[in-house]
Amino acid sequence: MDTVEVLISSVLEDIRQKGYSRIQPFVVGNVEERMRLFAQVNDISLGGDELYMSAKQLQHCLRASKGIKGLAVDDADLINFPKSRFQMNLYYDGECFIYTDGHSKFIIHPNYKMKISRGLVTQVNFITATRVKDPAEFTLPKYRKI
Repeated sequence: MDTVEVLISSVLEDIRQKGYSRIQPFVVGNVEERMRLFAQVNDISLGGDELYMSAKQLQHCLRASKGIKGLAVDDADLINFPKSRFQMNLYYDGECFIYTDGHSKFIIHPNYKMKISRGLVTQVNFITATRVKDPAEFTLPKYRKI
């Protein structure tokens, strides 16, 4: 496992064992070129050049309500997301970017305000992940394929 995969695994383990994680938000990679170009052409402000993940947002993925509804994403999908996103379809819904492989979707906010080292910053941030109930969802008019 590389460093990012270890960080994601550590956060997931902390949340399951303690209910929270003290690991600070971390960079999982650069903003992908197709996202950057789409944002530039469509006058969408990106909060930075790097994609962040945080314990708070990963905890959101593990909510009990997602499990009950069958919408929970496997740990392996979360751990592999920083690398697998390059092979996924990318959409924009008017507010967020959505990576999907047809089975899961990963929501990315282009300019999310978050605390890093006691300061408030705006970053491109992973928000949550969920199972796709109906792949036809991405044919709705609100989704623009990138």
